[in-house]
This record gives sequence, structure tokens and C-alpha cells, in this order.
Amino acid sequence: LSPYANPDAGYQAVRSGNSLLSQPLVDTPRSVTAVTQQVLRDKNATSVRELARTTPGITLGTGEGGNAFGDVLFIRGFQSSNDVFIDGIRDSGVAVRETFMTEQVEITKGPSGSIAGRSTTGGSLNLVTKKPQDTDFLESTTTFGTAKLARQELDWNKVWNDRFKTRIGSLAQVSDVAGRDNSQDDRLGLSVAAEYKATEKLTFNLEAYRLEMKQMPDWGVPWDVKNGVPFTEPGAGRPTLDRSTFYGNTNRDFQDATQSVATLGATYEISPGMTFSNRTRISKTENDYIVTGPEDPDTTNPDPYQWTLVAHPQARYQVNDVLANTSELSFGFDTGSASHDFVAGFAVVREEVSQQGYLERTTNSAGVTTTRGLSDCTVAIYNPDPNSCPNPTTVRDPNATLTKVTTKSFYLNDTITFNPQWQLNLGARVDDYSISRTTTAAGSTTFSRDDVMFNWNAGVVWKPRENGTVYLSYATSSNPSGQELDAGAAYGGLGAANAPLSPERNTALELGTKWQFGDFTATAAVFQTEKNNARETSGGGSTPLVITDTGEYRIRGIELGMAGKMTEKLSVSGGLTWMDSEVLSSSNPNNIGADFANIAHEQFNLLARYEYNDKWSFGGQATWRGPVQGGLFAATTGNNLPSFWRFDLMAEYEITDAASVNFRVDNVLDETYYDAVYRSSAPFSYIAPGRSASVSVSMKF
Repeated sequence: LSPYANPDAGYQAVRSGNSLLSQPLVDTPRSVTAVTQQVLRDKNATSVRELARTTPGITLGTGEGGNAFGDVLFIRGFQSSNDVFIDGIRDSGVAVRETFMTEQVEITKGPSGSIAGRSTTGGSLNLVTKKPQDTDFLESTTTFGTAKLARQELDWNKVWNDRFKTRIGSLAQVSDVAGRDNSQDDRLGLSVAAEYKATEKLTFNLEAYRLEMKQMPDWGVPWDVKNGVPFTEPGAGRPTLDRSTFYGNTNRDFQDATQSVATLGATYEISPGMTFSNRTRISKTENDYIVTGPEDPDTTNPDPYQWTLVAHPQARYQVNDVLANTSELSFGFDTGSASHDFVAGFAVVREEVSQQGYLERTTNSAGVTTTRGLSDCTVAIYNPDPNSCPNPTTVRDPNATLTKVTTKSFYLNDTITFNPQWQLNLGARVDDYSISRTTTAAGSTTFSRDDVMFNWNAGVVWKPRENGTVYLSYATSSNPSGQELDAGAAYGGLGAANAPLSPERNTALELGTKWQFGDFTATAAVFQTEKNNARETSGGGSTPLVITDTGEYRIRGIELGMAGKMTEKLSVSGGLTWMDSEVLSSSNPNNIGADFANIAHEQFNLLARYEYNDKWSFGGQATWRGPVQGGLFAATTGNNLPSFWRFDLMAEYEITDAASVNFRVDNVLDETYYDAVYRSSAPFSYIAPGRSASVSVSMKF
């Protein structure tokens, strides 16, 4: 059982795995969407990407030449790809993440500078990993499904004696992607967690995690500029493209992603109510790929079946290395009639991101070998041949770009309880942030910047009833230049154009309420986030890149959520988000008044599970996402992804107390919908998976 969820209601999270969110979630003065292990299972969310598809407030974005291809996320309107954490420590760079070792996923909404540090304008995502528990168990889940899916998970917890316990998880998967030709999504993972109680007061923890993913990267389908929709949508003067059409080069394209994380921790109880903890982490993430994008359709021929497009390759070999050490002192004390729950911490984090591209290597008749950039080729829009493009030898570009970041942070968090009705939460954080970016090519220049950023939050909590709260909170965060560590300056990385610019400043105000009715929680919040001195990009390519910091952006919204048991038999988890965004000020007059690009302003999801009797359970989820407008940041291209409904169904039969079988169909109606649209005026669109069916057998020993 999860230590963070209600043991009697697996959909209801009651506590956070983040040490700085020390109060029960119902008493925490900010929006936190906590996705429990049972919700992950019933959503079939085996990856962060799949979870994002069905979580209101999160929108997926595109990878591109300037950013790595992976989990590109937008939270509450702002890009959060580098705001992903594992057990509270930042997981730098864009990566591809699994959930087999995850106990709970926590999306903290709104600026979180005092909790999570730099960036976090829209919020942050924290993966809480599985830890050893106090009872022995072995769980096995075997899944077979359409799209050639075969998946095996094991979760083994062992209490060896009263001092030592371990938990080991493993994953093996082979699969295609439903509704997409020439796809691949193979995964192999292992996680180990151990806890040793050396004395009554001193405990050591060791955690290690390894994930390998082998995929065929897929940048989706081309955009019909004339009709303003992807070619897979109906359009005048042409047939509708089949949703499975693939534009990659199967002789060349690939994606290999690996992640290795090791964490050593110690916790010492100084006295009753006072605890000191320290964690040291070393991690390495590799993202290696060549992918082909379907760009620049040529529709001049009167016969649509003669239309062509440019198959444009992008490539990256990226290595993210993180070395982090964090220490925290937590204790409680009283001042008069007020009680304090206090956390003080100090962290030092070293991040390095190395990037290389790929080149084509050719040898002429004289035996002279040369290299050049990856070549475009022309393919048919309808019925493209994935083997038609040339397949020269590819080698990694010896020139690398290295980004180094050192951050020293000191933070405080205090929850003050004045009486049963009133609480005050205060937090503050100072980040000493130093970044440099160097390219090894001849004549390259190193760019660097140092900033000291102070951020804080305050939240007042009123409890009109023991089971409910009303809160008002204020929070800030800062976005330093170069925060997108895996990108060039035009995409948020560090370069000559933005190295002189000070950090962006973000502020948020949120008014909300949370109510816990036994095993059921309901939440509601209204919020506003503003970004000042926002960096804006113009030029690039053949014209000089110019970045100014004169922008001002604002997003307002309403968010509703619920989780837990509505009745003894019916469990639900879901939410609704409505947002209104606006560019208030910009160096480009055309941007002023525009909406934010690349986000869904309206989203809805409801997951339900009904215990029909002692043997059978039935359930499913409904997801609705509103339109997504394309663009750099302001939605000015006129490209809009359509809204969609997606429905999933499941049924579970309990064979015995220790064995069950689960049947599910995802995207029941085989809806054609899209994860994201590229930012250009003639983009391509990531297309989401089609209908899939699977059967899982779970056994407990």
C-alpha cells in the first residue's frame, strides 16, 4: 500500500512525498494534483507522457532542433520540461520517463521558486519513487495486447529483519504504438531500494534505478496550410490522410534513451520531533536519436497523390549528468500559543548537459572521406515509402556543446498553527545560480552568467470545519537565462543574445478551497500567474538573433478536482481546468493581446471505477481537451489543433484474493487526436496513439 494514499481509498492521496509540503494535502495552501499508484494503474499511465495526455493543466509540447525530443511539458501555460524532479531532486534536461518504479506523481501548480528553485513558472512535476515497506510481498503483472504489446512488471518487497528491508522492481516491455506504422516502444528497467536502521535514531537509505528505452521516434503528420489542419483531418480538395502514415526513415531513424540514478541517504533523529537528513545523488541520462520531421508540403500538382513534402532529419546525442547533495533539518517548536512545523535546508547541485549532433559520412571514388549535415529528401504525402530516402553512414559530430550549472540553495519553510481554525505557511529560498555554455567548434565562445535569486511564498489557511479549508496564497519564482539546458538561445538556452539579461520574475495569487468527506476529496481554486520582463526572440537563421526582456504575460484560470470514494463502491479521480491567457506587453506589436501558444486552455478528465460485486469491477475514463493554438509563445500563426474526446474502458475480475485479471480498451472510439503542434507557420503535428486493447494478469505472493 502507498504510504501517501488513503489505505481505504486508493484514488485519494492524503500526503505529499515532498518534505517541504509537510502538511496533509487538504491543509496545503496551493494546488497539488497527486496521482496515486492505483490511479496510474487504472489510467494505464506507464509513462509521464501518457499521464500528461489525461491530466488537466498539463499540455504536451514538441521536440525540435533546439530542444531534445522527450517529455516536453507545459504546466498552467508555461513550459516546464526542465522542472521535473525525482524525489524532490531536479532531473535535468528533457528525458523519456517511465512510471514502473513510481509510487505517486505530484504536479505542484503555480510558481514554486521557494519549493523547487529556478523556473517552475507554471509548476513542477515530482516523481515519488517506491520505498521499502514493512510487510513482505511479491507482485507480478503480465500484460499482452494489441500493437504487439508484451509487458512484465515485478515488485518485490522483503523485510529481512527488524533493521533491514529492500524493495526491488523490474520491467520488460516490447511493443509498437497503436495506430502508427513502423513504430517501436521497447523498455527495460530495474529499481532497487534498501533501508538499514543502524540504530534507533540513525537510518540509511540506498536507491538505484536504471531504465533503457528503444523507440522509433515519430514526429507525426504534415500540416495542410490551405485548410489550416493536419492532413489527417478532412480538408477541401484532397483526400484525408490515414492516421497511421509514417514519414520517418526506417533505415536510419532511431531513439535510444537510458537513465541511471543512484541516491544515498541518511536520517538521524536528534531528539523527539527534530530530524536531520542528507541525500547524495548521482545520475546520468542519455538521449540518442535521429528523427525525421514531415515539413514543407508541396501541393502545387493538381493530383493530390503527386504531392510531396520534405523529410527533414533532426539528431541529438545528449548526456545529462547530475551530482546533488541536499541536507534538511526539520523540527517543531512553540512560540506562545502558536506551534511551528519548520524545515531548513541547504543544497548544492552540479548539472552538466553535453550535446552532439550527427553527420553523414561519404567516401568518393578517390577514397576521400568527407562529412556533412544530415540530408533532406523528398517523399510522397500519400503512401510514403519509409525506405525511399538515402541511407548514408552517420557519425556523431565531434563538436559538442557543454552546458554546466552549479546551484547553491538555502531554503526555509514554516507552517504556523495558531489554533484549530487558522494556519500560516511561509517559505523562502535563495538560489546562487551559475551557468556556462561552451561549444568545442573552432572559434567558439563560452557564454556565462551568475545570478542570485530570492523567492518566497505565503499562504493563509482557514478551516471553517475540521474537514475543510479555504486558503489564499502568494508565490514567486525566477527564470534565469539559459534555463532550458538542452537548447540554444532561440529556444531558452544560453547564448550571446540572452547572456546579458536578468532572470524573469513570476508572481502568482491563488484562492482555493479543499474538502475531505471521509474517503473523498474535492478541491477548487482560482489563480493568476504573471510573468514580467519576459524574454522574447526575433530573428535567427539568416538574420541576427535578438532577444529582449520587455514582454509581460498573464494567465488566469479556474481549476476543479476530486479524488477518492464517492460511495462505498464508486471511486473517482478527475478534474477540470479553464484558463484565459494574454500577452500584455511585447516588443512585437502583433503579439499584444494574443493567447499563449502550445497549451490547451480548457481540459477535463474523469476516471471512475465501480466495484460491482466481490469479483467484478468496471470502469473507464473520459478525457476532453480544447483546441491548442500554435506559435512561438504568442498564438499568432493561425494554426489550431482541434479539440477532442477520448474514452477508455476497463474491467477487472478478482480470481482469488491473490490473483486478478484486467481487461481494457484505450481510445475506444479510435479518435484521431494530437499531442502537440510545431511552432512554425507551416508545422507538423505529433499524432497520439490509436485504439488499443490489453489483458493483464496480476498475482500477489
